[in-house]
Amino acid sequence: CAAGTPTPAVPTTIPANPHATLQPAQQTIAPEGQTLGGGSKQSGDYTVWLMGTPNPPVRGNNTLEALVADASGQPVTDARISFDLDMTNMSHGKNIVVATPAGNGRYSGQVVFLMPGPWRVIVTVERAGQPTRSARFDFTVNFR
Repeated sequence: CAAGTPTPAVPTTIPANPHATLQPAQQTIAPEGQTLGGGSKQSGDYTVWLMGTPNPPVRGNNTLEALVADASGQPVTDARISFDLDMTNMSHGKNIVVATPAGNGRYSGQVVFLMPGPWRVIVTVERAGQPTRSARFDFTVNFR
């Protein structure tokens, strides 16, 4: 140190985890149970998971649930989420279901898969003042 420069104070005790006070606390979200279409998908600053009931999905009525997190792992609770469904080997026309917020970054919607086979669901995330993002999930729908 140069003459006249004060020496910084040195702590007399060291916390058990010296980095604990340096890291901000984050509560990240993650899906419960098995996801559809290969796990999470990244779209812009969002991480999106898709779950279904029943799982695996079957021909007929199903419930889809999207879980959406921001770049810091926090739940996105102010989005408009929709599911764009189509069979990948035989288009059945436009079929978009608007999901309902279910809390803590989860959005749910009732869907109908007309036939068993390969399907894709595109989850669209819209938020005020943000670019619209989408994530594609491919999976197989069973007969029953």
